[in-house]
Amino acid sequence: MKLNSYRSWLHAHRAAVVIAIIAVLIALLLPAVQAAREAARRAQCINNLKQIGLGCYNYANTYGSFAIGEGYTTAAGGRRYRRFLPFMEQTNVFNAINFKYSSGNQVRQAV
Repeated sequence: MKLNSYRSWLHAHRAAVVIAIIAVLIALLLPAVQAAREAARRAQCINNLKQIGLGCYNYANTYGSFAIGEGYTTAAGGRRYRRFLPFMEQTNVFNAINFKYSSGNQVRQAV
C-alpha cells in the first residue's frame, strides 16, 4: 500500500513540474509575441503613411498642384481630401462616396 501512494505522489509531482515548465516557457514567449505584434503594427503604419504620401504626389502629378487642405470644401460640398482616395489604392471607397451630399457620412447604397 505504501508503494502505491508513493507512485501516486511521484506522478502528481511530475505533472506539477511539467506544468511549471510549460508556464515558464509561455512566460518567456509572451514578450516575443508582443514585440512581433508591435513590429507588425509599426510596419502597417509606415505603409499607410507611405501610401498617403504617394497619393498626394500622384494627385499633384495628375492635376498639376496639391489639393487644398481638409477644411476646404468643394463647390459640390465634398471635402477635397476624398479626391486622394483613387491615388491611394482606395478606389472602391472613393466609388462608394456620394458626392451629392455635403455631409461626409453619406455613402451610396448598393443597388
